Amino acid sequence: MKLKKWLAAPLVLLLVILTGCQAVGGFDVNQGLLGTLKVKPQESSSTLSFHVEPAGSASAEDREIIDFINSVSISVYEAKIQSEDVVSAKGAFHYQDVSLPFAMSMDQSGLAFELEGSKKPYYIGLNQAEALEGLPEGFDPYAYKDKINDLVLEAAGLFIEHSPNPKDISVAKVTEEVNGEQVDLTKLSVQLTGEELVQLVKPMLQSLAQDEEGLKRLIGQGLDLAAEIAAAFGEEESLKEGLAGFGDSREEILNNLYTEAKDALDQVVSQYDAGVSLMYTQAPELRTVLGPNTVLKTDMYFDANKDLRKDRTELTVALPGMEDLPITSFTLRSESELWNVNGAVTADKVDTSGGVINVEEDGLTPGDTLRNFDSSSKVYDILKNDLQLTHKEIVIDPEDSYYDLVIKKGTTMIALRDIAAELDAELDWDAAAKQITVTDDITEAKFVIKKGMKQIKAGDRTIDLPQPVFAAEDGTLYVPLRQAATALGAEVTVQDGMLVIERD
Repeated sequence: MKLKKWLAAPLVLLLVILTGCQAVGGFDVNQGLLGTLKVKPQESSSTLSFHVEPAGSASAEDREIIDFINSVSISVYEAKIQSEDVVSAKGAFHYQDVSLPFAMSMDQSGLAFELEGSKKPYYIGLNQAEALEGLPEGFDPYAYKDKINDLVLEAAGLFIEHSPNPKDISVAKVTEEVNGEQVDLTKLSVQLTGEELVQLVKPMLQSLAQDEEGLKRLIGQGLDLAAEIAAAFGEEESLKEGLAGFGDSREEILNNLYTEAKDALDQVVSQYDAGVSLMYTQAPELRTVLGPNTVLKTDMYFDANKDLRKDRTELTVALPGMEDLPITSFTLRSESELWNVNGAVTADKVDTSGGVINVEEDGLTPGDTLRNFDSSSKVYDILKNDLQLTHKEIVIDPEDSYYDLVIKKGTTMIALRDIAAELDAELDWDAAAKQITVTDDITEAKFVIKKGMKQIKAGDRTIDLPQPVFAAEDGTLYVPLRQAATALGAEVTVQDGMLVIERD
């Protein structure tokens, strides 16, 4: 697609931020929105679904893919936030008539994830030792987590405070069901188009540029945090040198940094209209993406404590008409309910006592992945039959030196390490016996390869070799390509002068 994938991300962020700075119907919109950015102990449920609108030019194949995307949704039946670092979720992925239950949990050590039918959960470690490598001994960056969060919230609050209200914003008192309980709530409804978004950015920046107190507070908070971290590193002098151009005292530095920030904002504001015009000239497709047909609709429900308890959001992004773009728009819809906010919440950790599959360290092969699922499970069936996980097709150009090929009396020989790598087989060298044990990735069947062999005995099969296995001067063992592939469950054919290795 010609449309750049990154266009939607800043759009969504700004659409959410620019939902109003002034009180509406007596409700403090700022406080409510800022509260949604704070991580609090809570329980929740949510759904996320997708809809893609096909273009008239979409082919039958395009429409098949679009129908599949439109059938995809994610349900989280039970999510628990115990703290910023400890969370869990149970839910299911859905597509067409298939539902795949999952569970995940995360703490400071790592993230564990399992699908129904898996024998061991998958695990992604958050290696703190590696993250701390190179830092001064005893330095704990997690000690500054709260202050960093406070700085982020201060910045977000400043932007929200200066964001003008969109035209379509309202507040109403309602009673809604949340987790089976009727709750009195304040409903904040917002509708914002991409076209209006472009119009709202400039007044937001203008207002922000005039807030000397707010900008200085944010800059000062950043300076204090930088000074504290520099002291922990023993880098006070380096920080002082870096800020030398802004003055000697904290007050002088703060004033000069504020002046630079304000000048930068003023410059952006003065050039904003010309910049937007240039953006549309250079990327005319943005007129559609940031046009009236890109729409955010959201209903957010807050309780008496201004804690978010429920929300319904729909974001539609219009896409420009392009010859190779088979869709005209995509829509994301989400709904969620939240309860036990700021209560006692204990995350449900995925059971890792029986071992895990470390995604980063275990080097998963197709066989490894399949063996982690019960053969009668739906995931196994999808991996094996729908996604054809075990299927391999390798095309070798005999004239290309990428693969180590040798012709012996009309027989194409290949380095054992090459054919093994392509078919994910494991090789174990036995120095005493001077032989290699080959383990098939899919079946885990084993056979031996050694210099001078004229047959491969793989399970109950005996495969005769047209040329014996031989070793090059560097010790590399070469095996007949066709027969080695057969031993590993694959076939070799010649197509248009190319050697094609294929495994189902």
